[in-house]
Amino acid sequence: MLAAHGRSNGEIAEELVLSVLTVRTHIQRAMTKLGARDRAQLVVIAYQNGLVRPDSSKR
Repeated sequence: MLAAHGRSNGEIAEELVLSVLTVRTHIQRAMTKLGARDRAQLVVIAYQNGLVRPDSSKR
């Protein structure tokens, strides 16, 4: 969800108290499992499947 809201790996890592490398790994694995060719397509998939909504960015 955080990636879909445009957060950088560093911002996600800080909020979730993880390393940037861990966040990057999780993003990459999600992209691989979902067949997303880039982060932008991962965001599109998140919106299409109802994981996030345009008005739900306030987290």
